Amino acid sequence: MRFSILPLSLSLMAAACSVPEPSAQVANEAQDRVTAILNAGVRTQLGEAKFLFDPLYDNHFGSLAEMDDTLIEAIISGDAPYNNVDAVFVSHAHGDHFSPEYFNRLMAAQSGIQIIAPEQAVADMRAHELWDEGFAARITAIALSNGEAAQKFDVAGATVEAIRTPHAGWPERHSDVHNITFRVSATRASGELVRVMHMGDADPAKQHFTMNAKFFCCARTNLVMVPFWFFREEDAGMLIDRTLNAQSAVGVHVPVQTPAWLADSEWKHFTAAGQKAEIPAFETAQN
Repeated sequence: MRFSILPLSLSLMAAACSVPEPSAQVANEAQDRVTAILNAGVRTQLGEAKFLFDPLYDNHFGSLAEMDDTLIEAIISGDAPYNNVDAVFVSHAHGDHFSPEYFNRLMAAQSGIQIIAPEQAVADMRAHELWDEGFAARITAIALSNGEAAQKFDVAGATVEAIRTPHAGWPERHSDVHNITFRVSATRASGELVRVMHMGDADPAKQHFTMNAKFFCCARTNLVMVPFWFFREEDAGMLIDRTLNAQSAVGVHVPVQTPAWLADSEWKHFTAAGQKAEIPAFETAQN
């Protein structure tokens, strides 16, 4: 979904910094895409790297899609289309996004794969009977406070930036959960920059993004994957386009019974495995 650029005076981020001009080198090549797995799980190819976000979980809480054994084993074993994955990102340690058993099995089955996850999830993996200390060398544990500057590192030729964004329901619920937003940037063979962001179960309150204003406003994102409840915000278009500084968005974490308001909306959202969303090229001019 595309947005017109609104006056900066209406933007939450206007006082923080202006949106930088994207690279003029915009390719006419085929669009990259992200593809739904289930729930908040997606896979994507960025440049030469292949990544999964929140792909394995063991609790559907009675309202989310349940992973069947065939899908679980395909991801763990690296069967197509889950082959040649460079890294797997975990947003947080809740059972509808993460399973310590499945992730330990994944690490054992695929010796080249890396995991980037909050310390809470890594601790759960370590406490599980299938943990092997040899896994530690391939795990990047994220330990951040709310509002702390991004942790930045490279994975498989892509640049990863991680910040902690409060879990939905904060502060009454889940205030102790380390929910991590990942922004991943890569360069295509053409030289064009492409960037995606996955927000886990982030809370949509603007105050959370104000404290991370520098992170969001100073790097434009081609496609952000947001929990579907972001689209119910009164100013959802501004939230995506200006506050998160994203050109397009797709909703994830949609329950099996899609809310009527979401089904009736124009917002792109995933409801089944295999659905795709394009990662649009950066616009060459701002309107």
